[in-house]
Amino acid sequence: MSEKQTNQKKKLGDASLNEAKKKFNELLVESILEGLDFGEVVLRFLELKSQVKRDSIAEKPELFVEKLEDLLGVWMADIFEERILRILCGKLGIEYSVIDALTFSNAVKKSLKEYLKTCQNGT
Repeated sequence: MSEKQTNQKKKLGDASLNEAKKKFNELLVESILEGLDFGEVVLRFLELKSQVKRDSIAEKPELFVEKLEDLLGVWMADIFEERILRILCGKLGIEYSVIDALTFSNAVKKSLKEYLKTCQNGT
């Protein structure tokens, strides 16, 4: 394979990886909207009052958690984080037990890795 073909294949691989990450973020946002009472309102508030951006929550789950805890308190945020993760696992087809013992941020990152593996195996 020529260098040009290798570079084109890498670009295609990067594009599909970016698409998979974008799709994962969309599924995460759907899970947030479904898992939070008044999810759209909460998410919009976080976007308006902080650096949380809907299209980058999967990249910065720590920021999302921090701002959600600031808004709702740690105890309530923990309850909603678990609901969000359970919904996300259902959407991704992975067992919740795989991420159960992890913090929200680490659970999101591990879920993303699992999702990317299934995307690579499916192509």
